[in-house]
Amino acid sequence: MKRNLIIIGLICLLAPLAHAQGLEQYQNRQSDLTNLAGIFGELHHLRRTCEPRFEADAWRDRMKKLLDLEEPQATDREKMIAAFNNGYRDAQRRYRGCDRRARDYAASRASDGDSIVRRLTAQLRQDEGPELVVGPRPY
Repeated sequence: MKRNLIIIGLICLLAPLAHAQGLEQYQNRQSDLTNLAGIFGELHHLRRTCEPRFEADAWRDRMKKLLDLEEPQATDREKMIAAFNNGYRDAQRRYRGCDRRARDYAASRASDGDSIVRRLTAQLRQDEGPELVVGPRPY
């Protein structure tokens, strides 16, 4: 009986900790998704300015796909869309045309986006183990 009370007491003490950890993970993920959306917005302007034939709406399409895949709650969805639009407008103000600076900035932001994607998918890669193949298989 005493042992059961101790176990119940430990569960009651650990439950809020697990909830807090879950909430922190959720908030970190949402922050990453919002930041990624902002990067997509910047890249949408930059790539459309520098490579209009090849990437006119590629980053907007990626944003739509991200929203479809994530299915965020309404407030999180609104934040992501606002971040995309703000990123687009910020890049538009900074880079009116395509020059070396704009291309370098786009490459830097794409790299930042890759880091966020790796962080967001880290758990999936761990769950899948070594079997997960990201690129083409070497022959």
